[in-house]
Amino acid sequence: MRLLQLSDVHFGRHAIPAHLDAVTRRVAAGRYEAVVVCGDLTQRNFQWQFRAAAAWLDQLRAHTAVLVVPGNHDVAWWWKPAGLGVEWPLLRGYRKWISAELEPTLQLPGITLVGLNSCHGVRPYTLTRRARDLSVVGAIRPAQWVHARERFAAAPAGDLRVLVFHHNLLRGDLSRRWGLVDRADGIAHAVATGADLVLNGHDHQTRIEAMQVDGRTMIVSHTTTLCGRTRGGLSSAVQEIDVAPDAVTLRACVWEAAAQDYVPRQDRVFAR
Repeated sequence: MRLLQLSDVHFGRHAIPAHLDAVTRRVAAGRYEAVVVCGDLTQRNFQWQFRAAAAWLDQLRAHTAVLVVPGNHDVAWWWKPAGLGVEWPLLRGYRKWISAELEPTLQLPGITLVGLNSCHGVRPYTLTRRARDLSVVGAIRPAQWVHARERFAAAPAGDLRVLVFHHNLLRGDLSRRWGLVDRADGIAHAVATGADLVLNGHDHQTRIEAMQVDGRTMIVSHTTTLCGRTRGGLSSAVQEIDVAPDAVTLRACVWEAAAQDYVPRQDRVFAR
């Protein structure tokens, strides 16, 4: 089985058509059993951006399964700042154009993927002492971790359990920022769900790590953006994930202008 992980598409002025077209060609060629999109379909939550993202996702869905979760740029947080205001408009555009399901589950032979919504806007539980976290930092509530644990517990024995949400679980190497409001505690919460592999975006930097927690190994894969706002001036990239009975291989594929495609740059192989 092979999955394609991508994130931070940011339809709007930063989107790069050549990058989007390259992904579409790869998917249309039948190279993947599923595509996982880790949020931020839009740049500014405009309807035309959601419509453009929906049209592109429809192209992908014509060829393979797609699991998608919201990103913080997809949330109209100003409708309910600090818990005051109205709830329903926050993800109105996402629900209308992208998916009515914010926390989807996808079952493939040998793989169970569970999506969580880490993007709640500006709430009392997302506020920190750092002003730059406002509307940017993510949160996964206790009931959501329980939901993921129950979904994985119900999965067929031997399945690779894949947890998907937008915000980076690990602290960014370049940004030095945690994606979730509970910072390093999020790692323990993710391990407790039973996840074998966690897929994130948000930080606009590729990072693949194996975490050893409580005697378990959990792989974490952050993928960078498809748009032009990469961190540190690094190239846009996507991750291919090959799942075999005895190993999981994560392959960083980096944009090369000469090839007009994402080219394999590095493989990380983890025993199951």
